[in-house]
Amino acid sequence: MPVPSRRPSHVLAHLSDTHIRPADDPLVAGLVDTRATLARALGVLGSWNLEPEAWVFSGDLADAGHPEAYEHLDAVVTPAAEAAGARVLWCNGNHDDRLAFRETLLGEDPSDAPLDREWWLGDLRVLALDTNVTGASWGRVAPESLAWLADRLADPAPDGTVLVMHHAPLPQVQDATVLWSLEEQDALADIVRGSDVRLILSGHFHQTASGSFAGVPVWVGTSMAYTQDVTAGRTLRGQAGGQGFSLVSLYAD
Repeated sequence: MPVPSRRPSHVLAHLSDTHIRPADDPLVAGLVDTRATLARALGVLGSWNLEPEAWVFSGDLADAGHPEAYEHLDAVVTPAAEAAGARVLWCNGNHDDRLAFRETLLGEDPSDAPLDREWWLGDLRVLALDTNVTGASWGRVAPESLAWLADRLADPAPDGTVLVMHHAPLPQVQDATVLWSLEEQDALADIVRGSDVRLILSGHFHQTASGSFAGVPVWVGTSMAYTQDVTAGRTLRGQAGGQGFSLVSLYAD
């Protein structure tokens, strides 16, 4: 007799680094049409036999923080997600502008305060932790964000917590990407270690990667825009290929 297939408790789609640009200048580095790439991804998500309950965007939604980029994302992603029965969880990255992000995507008053967010998908908690330093490509978690995270994790969620943060708390393959790293990780590790965080989702490096941080699995999704040529070593060299998104399945155990 065949063994019955186990069903996950929660299914998420993880998309990162869409790098959307204005309509009159849509190509990233003059080469990649990220609006077209996003449209293809939404076509897959909208017609798949799998039905993620949320589409999680882990930062760098806009290429340079243009308000028009966020307007485009809202105009195409929001109705597609509604048609698919999925929620959209927007998280920011170092290419994003907090003021335009808040006003356009979240419908809030513009502010440069950290964009730390909390959502509930049934009994699963999803937390977005802002790791961005204004004007910098490297990341750091501000003291107020660390305090916010510690407060949230003080009470465990029934199905645990997924933590989303743009800068991955992992070592990088390329020497050049040290300039993009998440700094001062010890305080964050002290909060995450022993908590109900089951998984950390990140982006930023335009490469897939996996590892662990403070005993928690980490998954770094590929970019929806372009990938890094990891053979470049001490330089950064993007290449138009390898775009995609990830499927995350969480089981009760």
